[in-house]
Formats: sequence, structure tokens, C-alpha cells
Amino acid sequence: MGSLMVLNEIKSELCLTAPDLPLGKALWDKKLEEEPGSTPRTKHLYKRCRWAHTAGGVYIREALKTSLERAQLYTDAHKANAGELPVTIRARCLEHYLKNCSMYIQDDEIIVGGHNARPDTLELYPEGGEANVFDYLEDDSITPEELYDDGEKIVEYWKQWSLSSRCERYLDQESLDALNSGVLGEPPVWKHFYTSTCPPYQSVLEDGLEKRIKWCEDNIKDVRAKLTQYPWTGDENVKLFSKIDMWEAMIIVAKAVIGWARRYSRLARIIAENFDLKDSVVGAEQRKKELLEISEICYRVPAKPASGFKDAMQSKWFCFEVGQNIERYCSGYSHLEDDLMWPYYKMSVIDKTGQPMAREEAIELLECERLKICERGVTKGRWMRAIHPGINDLHIVTIGGLDENGNDLCNDLTDAILEASLNIHTNEPSIAFRYSPKINEKTRRLVYECVAQGFGFPSIKHDEKNTKQSIESQGWPPEVASRWALVLCMAPGVTGRRSTQHSRNEGGGGVDGPAMSTLALSDGFDPWFSQKQVGAHTGDASKFTWEDLKRAVETQIKHASQIETLNKEITSYAEGKWLESPFIAVMDDWCVEEGVGSFERHNKPYTNTWTSFYPGINCVPDDLTAIKYWVFDKQKYTMGQLLEALKANWEGFDEMRKDFVNAPKFGNDDDYADDIAKWVFEKSVELWKQHKMVGWKGGISLISQSVSSFATLGTLIGAQPFGRRHGESLHDGGVSPYMGMDKKGPTAVLKSVAKLPHSAMKGNQLNQRLPVGLMRESEKGFDVWTAYMKTWHDLGIDHVQFNVVNTEDMLAAQKEPEDWDHLIVRIAGYSARFTSLTQMCQDSVIGRTEQGF
Repeated sequence: MGSLMVLNEIKSELCLTAPDLPLGKALWDKKLEEEPGSTPRTKHLYKRCRWAHTAGGVYIREALKTSLERAQLYTDAHKANAGELPVTIRARCLEHYLKNCSMYIQDDEIIVGGHNARPDTLELYPEGGEANVFDYLEDDSITPEELYDDGEKIVEYWKQWSLSSRCERYLDQESLDALNSGVLGEPPVWKHFYTSTCPPYQSVLEDGLEKRIKWCEDNIKDVRAKLTQYPWTGDENVKLFSKIDMWEAMIIVAKAVIGWARRYSRLARIIAENFDLKDSVVGAEQRKKELLEISEICYRVPAKPASGFKDAMQSKWFCFEVGQNIERYCSGYSHLEDDLMWPYYKMSVIDKTGQPMAREEAIELLECERLKICERGVTKGRWMRAIHPGINDLHIVTIGGLDENGNDLCNDLTDAILEASLNIHTNEPSIAFRYSPKINEKTRRLVYECVAQGFGFPSIKHDEKNTKQSIESQGWPPEVASRWALVLCMAPGVTGRRSTQHSRNEGGGGVDGPAMSTLALSDGFDPWFSQKQVGAHTGDASKFTWEDLKRAVETQIKHASQIETLNKEITSYAEGKWLESPFIAVMDDWCVEEGVGSFERHNKPYTNTWTSFYPGINCVPDDLTAIKYWVFDKQKYTMGQLLEALKANWEGFDEMRKDFVNAPKFGNDDDYADDIAKWVFEKSVELWKQHKMVGWKGGISLISQSVSSFATLGTLIGAQPFGRRHGESLHDGGVSPYMGMDKKGPTAVLKSVAKLPHSAMKGNQLNQRLPVGLMRESEKGFDVWTAYMKTWHDLGIDHVQFNVVNTEDMLAAQKEPEDWDHLIVRIAGYSARFTSLTQMCQDSVIGRTEQGF
């Protein structure tokens, strides 16, 4: 039973004054009665928030416009430094930008710093390639006409220097066609310039950049001394030249970042001393005091170590802006926030020994951080924008978990982060929670209340399973593995000071799961979208036996994984050679120690080589099961008849489709279907493990997930044997049953899912929908949910996330979206505003089975 003392403590902290209502109902009523935000400042910032999310690949907010400031400053610096080494050019480009870029501080902000010329602008990255830039320039809804000619000149200049020109030359035309089709999987980084990174914030928070500059200078001094030692040893000494180049680039960018932060320091002081501040929601005197404090903070960090929670939050934000928005665009907001920031929170809120502040002030700061993320405008390829409806980007922070000795890692900051989320109601950043029954009740109760409010987060990962998998499959030591945080939606990555993941080409990307069965039935040809041979030739499926069919699926997985891995290694090679990120490198202890770039993986202490099936591979078992049942076991239909029906998109084959829809399905604890699912997943793990990427001989770890591609890519995948028509939604999640086809309750779903090889995989995404009446409006909800989570945990399942939303509310929101701006749902790896989703995506959430208890 939930403790009454814990319940009352949470009610008190959240200022809930309706003692007779269930906590979830009281929170919901408060949300409807009051504006989001716990203070006048965050209520104000929420109302004027410049949301930067997209729907259908299009930015929702009309005020958002393209800017050429970054593109032009980078182009100017690239021209001015022609002839320098590539890594030096990259450093000089960042330095030039940070010295000359526009800057602003918005009213009442207490975390400052931006990566765009002014609010509501989107910056471009021409060094990635022309396709992505032209996508923006040619869209007159976001690019003013007067920018087009200058933008075209910038693109023309970068044609020979861009990442795409560096990579395409290594691939034959058939492989290029397959990669670019969008049918086989995620297009290459150099096509849409979508990548991700996990900055090692801890090093900068603890050291400050000045200390790291001194470290690089000392390394150069030591190496130069070694080069003068008699006798000469070429095999050792020549390697040192490139280290000197790298350390010099690190020094250039670290000094530039300090200078940029101090420009904000000057700006804050200028505003404080010269501007009329009477409109501030906190009053003129208080705002002036805040701005002068901001000025002091920006002068101090990230140059020096953080001396309290305010310093740490600001320093982290500066590093995020430079590393993931200015030096290059990188998706995500990866860090173990409660563990990383705890020393500074404790110093300020608990011990009052540095930048003392009340707990309520810390929660306000966390709410401000969430709003800053919601305003982050990013420019990624249209394919990626289309599969991320309702959000700006995949912003996911991780909290919770156990340490290497099995002790609860949660602290008062964990609870403060969850309480800030309950106060401000933003869908970004999403939160991932490392769940164990060992975690204290108050934190688990706050996790539950966030879920019950319908946020769709925290998504929940099995803490012990993921730590164990990181030790066994990635080779990380226990003290490193126990501090994992999600890279994006599903994959654990290293945190701390050294050897974090710096590139999507180390871990990320993915292959289209449903295509593995549809291409096996069409000899690798895609007749529905690209009209090209994108898969392997596997023969005439009308003549297949059951074993032939399984062999054809296996061959398609081999082919797709080979092209995907080739693409990742090519891109990684080109990034390291031509498109280095020296700021990310100077943040990483291993890079500074060794004098290597951020993309180096030879001898890297902790690598993170993984990839995904997205949409998940969970559709293939349903396809194979339906075929086995009706064609090979019951022998009611032939393979030829099935192929004819699929070619016709099931039109004119209604009775036959009805049979295939009613064939056994995964998710009902039926071994007929579940054994096939087990074979599909185990075979996939085995095949991907055969690929040995640079730096790790243990093979590639696999994830099955969907982001939102289950809805947006439905138009790319043809009719499927389990009864789906071309264009309809695909399986959501990575191990979720198809919507409406799990008919035997939540325990049967868990038992089916538990049969899959979770311990051998890095992630398996499971979406579940629970009733509002139980979760939000009943005093028994927490106890029922806790029992469900115990079963889930005991079965060793990797992941689960919940939608808690009424069907009636979603239908009402479709009719009158202007009244339902607050409605948030879980899509797959993230949560989104329901009204920003496409109709198909909305319908697929509505269609998910609501589990009863």
C-alpha cells in the first residue's frame, strides 16, 4: 500500500488544497483551473513561449523564419582559413561565429544563451550538404524571398567541402538508391544532417574551461619536449604532430566559448544598468538584481568550475548550445540529470554553502530549463521532421536508477525534476526513468503521478537489465555502466567525464523493420514508393516453402544491415577527417589525454555501437505467423494467392483478408505466434552482432523501436500479410502488439513480450495504454500500477511507457483542437501535443488497446 505520509508530503510540496480528492484528480483539476508554472515568472514564460515544434514536417509557429547568420559566418571563416588543416578550420569557424554572432536575453529569463540570430529564427548548416539547405531555402513559408540568392551562393560554395560530397564517392549507385529511398531505413547523416551526441558535461562543471585549456597547453609543452629528445623515434614521434594540431584546435574553441559567455555577461549588465525593467513580472528592482547576478554567472562559467546550482545550470546550457547547436546540429539532451547536477543542488539547496537558494527557487529554475528546450529551433532534414511530429527534437533526460552496489541513486533533485514537470506541463524534454523496486516510494509515486497525468513520461527502462547488458555487451566496467543515460529514446550511453558517445554513426540510425518481410516477398524490389531495387534478390516468393520464406527474411536483414553499417562507417570516417567537433573533444577527458578528435574510436575506452529497427521488427512475426498459419499449416491459400492479394492492396480479397487478420497474433501469450517472434528477434540479434565496427569487436547491439515512423512511414510500406493495407499505420513501439490485436489483457502482453531476448538487446520499446479512471481518479491506482510494474520487472522486460488518456477527450480534441492545447500523448520514444499530430498518428493512438485490470 502507498504510504499516507508520502502522499501528504507530495500534496504539500505541490500546494494541493483539496484533501479529499485522489492526488491525480487534484493535479488534473489544478491544471485546468490554473496556468502552468509554479511562479509568476514561469507562468509568464509559458504563455509567451516560442514553441518550435513541427507537424507533417512543417513548423507550426508561423513566426519561425530561416536565418543565414550562422551559414554566412561559417562560410566567411572557411574561406579566410583556406589552406589550414581541416580541424583548425573547424575551430576557426566556431571562433569566428562566437565572436560575431548576434545575441539577446529575453525578458525574465534566468538561463540565458541562444544559437540563433534572434528569437524565432532557424540557423542552417551548409557543411552538411546541399539537400537539407535547399529544403529550407525553397520553402517560402519559412525563408524570406530576399535570402534565397545569398543562400544559393552559400550552398554553391560548400558543394565541394560538404559532408555529402565527402561520403557519396564511396558508394555504388545501387547502394545510394537504397539508402536514399527512405524505404530501407533512415537516410544517411550527410543527406539530412541529423546526428546526435552526449556531451560530457561533468568535466566542464567540475574543471571549468580555463583548467582544460591549461591541460592542453601542458600536453603540447610535454610533447614538444619529447620531440627534441635524442635519439629520434619516428614511429612514436610522428603520431604526436596530429595531437598538437588537435590540442591547438581545442584551445581555440575553449577560449572562444569563454569569450562568447562573457559577451552575455556584458549584455546582462548593459540591460540591467540601462533598460527600463518596469514590465518584468518580478518587478524592476528584482529583475535588475537578477540581471547583475546573471552577468556575474556568465563571466564565471563555463570558464571556471560551477560554484552552485545556478552556475551549473547555466554552464550546462552554454555547453549544450555550443556542442549541439552551433558547432554542429545534434539531436537530443542526453544526461543523467539528477546524478550530474546533484552536487550543485545539494550545495545550494540542502547545505547552503554555495549560491544558497530555496527548494522552490530550484524548481523554478528547472521549469525555466524545460521552457528553454521547448523554444529550441532546429533544422534537420524533412524526413526527420516528418517522423518527429509534435516536438522540436528528441529531447530526453534520464533520471533514477541504482549505483554499482545496488543502492538507490535517487535524491531530492530527482523529485524536484519530476515536480517541475508536474508544474509546467510541457511535453519536452521527455524524461526516462531507470526503474527498480528498490527505489524509494516517494520518487516512484512522483513517477506514477506524471504518468497518470497523461504526460506519457517518464518512459521506464529496467535499471538492472540495462546496466547488466552494458557490462556484458559493451564491455563497460560496473561503475561506468551503472551511470547510463539514454542517448535519445531508447539506447543507454556512457555519462561522466570521458568516452561518451559523440556521433550518431557510433550508435544510432536504423533499418525499416516492416520492409524485412515485404521485401522478402518481392525479391527485394519496392513497388509501392521508390519503384527501385532496394533490397537483396531473394527469388520468386510464390514458390517459397516455409524455410525459403524464413531464409529470405534473413537475407534481407543481412543486406540492410550491411548497407547501414557501411554508411555509418563512411560517415564517421569523413566526419573525423573533415568535420571535426573540437569543442565536444575538449569536454572529453579521453580526447584531451590522447590528443584525439571527438569522432575517434580506435582504442576508445567505452564504445557504444548500436543500431535500431525503426519502425520495429515486431511486425515481421505477425506477417510470418499469418503466412505459416494459412498457407503452410492450414493450406487454405497458396503463396501465389497471397502475393496477388497483397499486390491488390487486399482490394477484392475481403474474406481472405479477414482470415489473415484473424490468424494468431503476437501479444496474446500464444506460443504459435510468440515462437516465431522469438526466432525473428534472436536471428536479428545474431546477424547484427556479426558486424564489427571500429573500436568494438563485440558486434552491434540492437534496438527495436518506432519513434513516430509507425504512422508517418505507413505510406512507404506496401500491404502486409497480417492484414494491414498500404498506407495504414504500422506496428507502434518495438515489441508492442498491433493496435487492437492484443485481446487477452495486460498480463498476456507482458508474457508474450517476456519471451523475446531482452538481455541480448539494448532496447525494446513497449507501448501500453491504461485507463484514466484507475490511474488518475482512483485511490487504488498507485497500488495496482506498482503490482503491474513488479510483474514487468520480474519478467526482465526492457522497457514500458504508458498513455493515460480518454478516447472521448482525443475525439473531442480532433473536432475542436483549439480547446485541447494541453492534451499530451505518448507517441513512441517521446511525448507530443496531441493536436500537433497528423490524423493518422492521432488515430493510431486512439486505436491502441486500453488495458483493463
